[in-house]
Amino acid sequence: MFKFAREQKLIEIGSIKIGGQVGENPTVLIPTIFYDGHKIVDAKSNKFDESKALALIREVEEVGEKHKLPFMFQVVGLTPELMKKGLDFVADHTKAPIIIDSADKKARLTGLEHASRNNYASRTMYNAINMMIDSEEIAALTKSKIEGVIILGFNMQDPSVKARIALLEDGGGFTEKGLLAVAKECGFEKILYDPGVQPFGQGAGSSFRLLSVVKARYGLPTGVGAHNIPSSWAWLHKNASIEQRRIADISANTIGITAGANSLFIGPIENAKYAAPAVAMTDILMADSIKDFGIGHAEIHPYQLA
Repeated sequence: MFKFAREQKLIEIGSIKIGGQVGENPTVLIPTIFYDGHKIVDAKSNKFDESKALALIREVEEVGEKHKLPFMFQVVGLTPELMKKGLDFVADHTKAPIIIDSADKKARLTGLEHASRNNYASRTMYNAINMMIDSEEIAALTKSKIEGVIILGFNMQDPSVKARIALLEDGGGFTEKGLLAVAKECGFEKILYDPGVQPFGQGAGSSFRLLSVVKARYGLPTGVGAHNIPSSWAWLHKNASIEQRRIADISANTIGITAGANSLFIGPIENAKYAAPAVAMTDILMADSIKDFGIGHAEIHPYQLA
């Protein structure tokens, strides 16, 4: 569809690669496990159903292999204890890279410290450096041994492209330095940019436009949680069936790829089996579209299925 003039960075986390020209490398699927509301998790007892969790991990591995798509697991820790248990469980049962995530800062920092002390730090990323980062989080990231970090471009006051680029470059009035500088001063060279998808009317369009802007301006690998649009669209939930909502969710992911996403935060891990075929199809289309630019696709790529 298009080629970025700027050289596109490629980062390696564990055994996977993220980045490059759109269509060059397969899109990385990032399903979330142990999320808030996940039926297999009991936050009160700090336990989860291990057999069901393992079955979901195996399902992602199967659809990834079938569709020639790499994948990472975003591990949510609802509590600090669940964070440690979740990270260890996923690390022990798959070789795929892992992302530390939680709405609770204490749980995130616990995960950061725990991963740094264990043998999977080299395949772990942190979600995320954002406008709310503070000195405690910066210190923990600087001390950590994990491999990479996600920068979240969400701006709660101004969802425009200009304001969110300012966050990267000078902090946009929220941080003393731009988020890119913060990430690098923490010691990270492997950076994934996620614009942070807003609902309709609150910056949804600019979230998608940021993907191509950031790739054109900085050459950074990108990721997007496109499923946030259908999940926050009230009209859809009132007027559509579960199947129709699922189709909208999948469609949002494919739009993310055509807009410049190298990876997709597809939401609940149960979504992987539905997203994978559509993502593979879009990857084939994008790879086919860049042949005229003299760009070939990776050896292992959904294009093998064409």
